[in-house]
Amino acid sequence: MPELPEVETVRRQLHDRISGKTIREVLVFKTGRETPLGEKFVQAVVGRKLKGVERRAKVLVFRFDDGAILGHLKMTGSFVFVNKKYSPTKHDRMLFVFSGDTRLIWSDVRMFGYLKVVTPDELTAALSAYGPEPLEASVGALADRLQRKSMRSIKATLLDQTVIAGIGNIYADEALHRAGVRPTRATNKVTADERLRLAKDIKNVLTESLAQKGTSANDYIDTEGQKGGFLAFLRVYGRGGEPCRTCQRPIMKTVVAQRGTHYCAYCQK
Repeated sequence: MPELPEVETVRRQLHDRISGKTIREVLVFKTGRETPLGEKFVQAVVGRKLKGVERRAKVLVFRFDDGAILGHLKMTGSFVFVNKKYSPTKHDRMLFVFSGDTRLIWSDVRMFGYLKVVTPDELTAALSAYGPEPLEASVGALADRLQRKSMRSIKATLLDQTVIAGIGNIYADEALHRAGVRPTRATNKVTADERLRLAKDIKNVLTESLAQKGTSANDYIDTEGQKGGFLAFLRVYGRGGEPCRTCQRPIMKTVVAQRGTHYCAYCQK
């Protein structure tokens, strides 16, 4: 699933290409994951001008003067710019045609992603549910968010979007490895120093991945159809059985918070 660095990469590219443009046409190839459905969605967006494309947590916000389209890529969604000769594929859901004949395909193999037209009040309510943005909040502020009495695992806490926004499976594993904290550790057993270290490493790993345009561990591509380059820099995620880059002992794989989880039993306590 695309996480903060991947969604932010897509946001930047979308903003550069379609900010200030008007939606001239929308072709719906497969309905069911847009709100309102089908022709009502088309009628709700055609003719409207985009002020810009923003991001909150893992959600894209295509903002108008009076509301927005919320877009979530979920596991396999993508937005890719195409030319006029493009022929739709079986996983394409919609084609957006903007002023200047800029064309954007929304595709989704597993069909978990969504687009939703919202009013200003609905937009405010939807975005207010998330925790702070880790690239904007200070290290101290993020560490404070992790200071909880919960007995649930620290990884489950990191995945909770109401605690800190935008972190998913990949970067939870990566930040915990850098901080030397085992993902199974109860949140209330993480010390103050460890919380500060973890907060710093969250910011670092997200920043480093963003510089590489994200991680293409599975299906993620950017708006140009290109994969992210951070896969080669992953320390634990997806490396079960391979040597830890720090101590050379094998990376362990287990399930935490219903997610495949990777860690080093020697480096992480």
